[in-house]
Formats: sequence, structure tokens, C-alpha cells
Amino acid sequence: MGIFLSISGVINKRAEEVETSLRKFATNAEGGLLGEEVEEDHPNLAIISEHGQHTTVLYPNDFIEWDDASAFLSLDLQTSVFSFHIHDEDLWMFQLFHKGQLVSRFNPVPDYWQDVISDQELQSWQGNAPEIVQYVSGLSAATIEKYFVRWDDLGEEDKAYPDDEFEYGDCWQIVDFMAKLGMEYPIDEEGNVYGRVYKLWTKQLKLEDD
Repeated sequence: MGIFLSISGVINKRAEEVETSLRKFATNAEGGLLGEEVEEDHPNLAIISEHGQHTTVLYPNDFIEWDDASAFLSLDLQTSVFSFHIHDEDLWMFQLFHKGQLVSRFNPVPDYWQDVISDQELQSWQGNAPEIVQYVSGLSAATIEKYFVRWDDLGEEDKAYPDDEFEYGDCWQIVDFMAKLGMEYPIDEEGNVYGRVYKLWTKQLKLEDD
């Protein structure tokens, strides 16, 4: 089994605000959010990290409510929130919510779950840089537009942008995209954590004993 990863990228909000809102989501979902030192492999580990103007939430590995949580944060905080996901190391994708409403999304392999999907469904996942920059201040369409290609339509280009670390077809390209938005992945290659760690649980994701 490959990597399953989910992150909320909260635009123009401080970590304290995001923590309060996420705790509200968890409580509504019959769970909780507790600031507590836990090991990196703990099944309830969540990380809230503030970088520049934005804040990210890295969810536990088995947390499956990333879109619901992102939509909740967006509505509760009245802001824009990216719901990022890596699926089984096969692809990365996101949905963007603004004040609780879905406004844009991207998946480089839109027919991953279905061999045949409608043209309308394909179009809905193609990404729209001019649309997205409306929700991220200081961002230009030219900075992100090259990410929005279907991986099965690729030519000879290896990377979206020369300064990227990861190539097309690599699920970790999501880190390069996040960097363009002014966000960072909260764990470095040595396993160091940037941000505060928590235990997060809901009715669907049970709280495990240490």
C-alpha cells in the first residue's frame, strides 16, 4: 500500500484560529482535538503549522474526513481552504472551498476511479488558475497554471517549473504546488516537525491508546 495523505491549507488565518475551528469540527463529529506530544507514527497524530500568512493542518493517516473538515474550516472561518490529498502514491489532488462552498478542484488523473466519465466531470477536475488566484492574495495565475495538466497528456516536460523539486507523475508534486501558494509541508526529510502536534479523533477515527 502506498501513501495516503490529507492536508487542509487555510488561507490568511493564524494557527490559533485554525486550532479553535478544528476543535469545533472534531467535537461536532463526536471526537476531540488535544494538544499533546505524540510519536510520528501515532494513528491520531495531527499537525497544525503556520507559515507566512497561511496555516496547514496535516491530518492523521487514517482520517477520511479531509474534505468535510476543510469545508467546515472554510465556512467557520469565512475564508478559503484547500483540501489536499495524496491517494495511494498514484496521484495528488485538491478541492478548494471558499466560505464553505466548493469553487475549484484539480486531479491529474480524473478517470482514476472510473474508466469512463462525462466531459463535464473531466472539465470539473481540470483546474483553473485564474479562478484560484481570486482566493489567494498576491498569487498570479502564471505561478500555478503549469501544474494543471492531465498526466496522460504529458509531453517531454519533466517539471511544471524549473525550481520545482518533483516531476509530473510524482504525487509529491503537491509540495511544490503548496509552496507556490505560500504553504509548506510540516515535516522535513529528517522527520522534524514544524508546528504543534495534536491528537485528533472523531466518531469515524477512534482515539487510540499510547
